[in-house]
Amino acid sequence: MKVKAFIRTSKTDKESANVRFRLSDGRLNKGGVQLFHKSEITVLPEKWDEKAEEINARVLIDDHLRKKTNKAIRERKTLIEEIYEKKGKTLTSEILETEIEKALNPEKYEIQPEIKTVLQFVDKFIREIAPTRKHKSTGRLLVYRNIQKYKTTASHLKDFAKSLRKKDFEFSEIDQTFYDNYVSFFQKKNYTQNTVGKHVEVLKLMLKEAKLQGYNNNPFYESFHVFTEDTDTIYLNETELQQLKEVDLSKTPYLDRVRDSFLILAWTGCRFSDFERIAKTDIKDGFITFRQQKTNTKVTIPLHRVVTEILEKYDYRLPEPITNQRFNEYIKEACKRAEINSIETTTRTVGGQLVTERFEKWENVTSHTGRRSFATNMYKLKLPSLMIMSVTGHKTEKSFLKYIKVKQHEHAEMMKEAWENIYK
Repeated sequence: MKVKAFIRTSKTDKESANVRFRLSDGRLNKGGVQLFHKSEITVLPEKWDEKAEEINARVLIDDHLRKKTNKAIRERKTLIEEIYEKKGKTLTSEILETEIEKALNPEKYEIQPEIKTVLQFVDKFIREIAPTRKHKSTGRLLVYRNIQKYKTTASHLKDFAKSLRKKDFEFSEIDQTFYDNYVSFFQKKNYTQNTVGKHVEVLKLMLKEAKLQGYNNNPFYESFHVFTEDTDTIYLNETELQQLKEVDLSKTPYLDRVRDSFLILAWTGCRFSDFERIAKTDIKDGFITFRQQKTNTKVTIPLHRVVTEILEKYDYRLPEPITNQRFNEYIKEACKRAEINSIETTTRTVGGQLVTERFEKWENVTSHTGRRSFATNMYKLKLPSLMIMSVTGHKTEKSFLKYIKVKQHEHAEMMKEAWENIYK
């Protein structure tokens, strides 16, 4: 028996060629065996030593790459020999390819346990289904944060089972009692109403997928109520944005950069996830044009004078991006130094109870406050909603209006001013 490595090309060819292998055992006309395998290993023809069956030791090439490639060739020969010793003369080239694939990627051929329970399917969903899911609007694969959201819900679901001294749930157990206990589990952790709702929503998604794939015949999950609650989120008005712009942060460059980045968000309506995607080439003739990451919507945004001033400060190269968590930490400190400290009140449901909290405004500023500030300030300037939506990229007025954080007394003042202009 002999295994030979070779390539099917001439040394004048400039493109890499796949290394092939031929296993020979005895003469074919006397019942011998000859099998072939085309590997994924590639080499440049001019560097191939046909006699040595490896990359020529004398050619100029990275030594690490030569050793790595030659080692891979030797190991593949050994693997082919081992497979032949096990299978014998019943082996065909097709079976050889399959056996090599199994040896190189054993995880693809592992026998998965039969899915009979909820947590078994949840593990399958995270491992196999979630990475292939696509966004309904864009058709693109879901991003990292979506997968993390699924994993977080799965982790909570396993903790929920432990709290009931269970290892798993049968699909038939998904009933009103399960739902009530699941909600109560989160409420005891003092989670907000919206957070509870998100975990219920993800669980419904998983159970629906289990039904589609034939694992779940219990439709009760369809009646699960997904909690949602309008939150008293804040925005910065134009006066506060000017305060933030004027505060001296020169002695803390990291705060200075985050402050400038936030002001760009507040005067363009961009999401934080889009900020780092904007390149110098996207800025032309007084406008920024780019495609939003979340919705794949193309937007064109006029450059506000504040934005132009900041871009000129950085020679039209935006500050290096940092994590959203670190950004939120820094922008709070910058707003605190700018004395954005009016007392605000929020009311929300926490742990199933209505809770009212008071805080200084800077404490609740985040990167998303910038986008919310843009939408609200433009609304207060009485610009048409459709005009603002064309810049923010909102598809529906309903979703856009959730961003408008005008307080009741501000609405009253806007109406009073409108009446004064109408009934002069």
